[in-house]
Amino acid sequence: MPARTSGRVIGIVAVVIVGGVSVCGAQQPTLDIVVDRLGAYLVDYETKVFQLAADERYDQWVRRLPGYGGEIVGRRKLESIFFLVRLPDSHSWHGLRDVSRVDGTAVTRPDRSMEAVLSERTIDAVEQGLAMARANAKYNIGAAYRTINVPLQTLELLHPQHRSQFQFTAAGQARVAGQQVWQVDFAELKKPSIITDGFGGDILARGRVWVAPLTGAVLRTELRVGGPTSAFQYPASITVEYRRDERLQLLLPSELEETYTFNIEVLHGRASYRNYRRFETSGRVVTPK
Repeated sequence: MPARTSGRVIGIVAVVIVGGVSVCGAQQPTLDIVVDRLGAYLVDYETKVFQLAADERYDQWVRRLPGYGGEIVGRRKLESIFFLVRLPDSHSWHGLRDVSRVDGTAVTRPDRSMEAVLSERTIDAVEQGLAMARANAKYNIGAAYRTINVPLQTLELLHPQHRSQFQFTAAGQARVAGQQVWQVDFAELKKPSIITDGFGGDILARGRVWVAPLTGAVLRTELRVGGPTSAFQYPASITVEYRRDERLQLLLPSELEETYTFNIEVLHGRASYRNYRRFETSGRVVTPK
């Protein structure tokens, strides 16, 4: 399932502020104010989350549904460098997976690494990196060819540029990582959709974001796509947890979990992200001191 490549590019499927109000006080912000703060946060976020690399460890497995035995029928372990990059002079960011090992075995790499390509920071370099990432999608286990299994996918959908595409609904409050946050549901209403099935079919996105009401900061996202009425008839969900990186002073993806439910089996994935660092135009990944 890729995202449409016209206009703002969403991941690779195929992403205050106003005067504060005390959470404990009598007056609470409205849903519109919280969504405005979320949008302002994402506009600022995209200026900071670029030229980043992280170590990704990604476990995938396929389990039969209980009525068909319930056993695990396949496993896959990927080790990759995950890149977060932005197009030059653009608001779009991309999450690109460069797989280095599959089930412990090193994969054959191209003459130039993705890191070296992306360090050029040109439009052509990003397009070449996207092509390399799409090729790496072949290492995913299971029946679903997918490239939406990247952690910033939902943030791209929620960018204010797409606000008119979605309906937002307040869904209560919760605590995430010790913080009191709002739960805001979102549902894509308009076609053409941002995510497609890879053949031009529309896949309307929906889900939930856990957002700090005073700052718009995102601590968790859940993206749901597919279902009987969708171009992709099998329901899928992707949940991402965000934790503050003390070196970079940013909330960055720490965990991703995904499920895809088919006729007789469920595909699961769990990825973790560690050791975030910026990489330079020389092609050398550097770790902040």
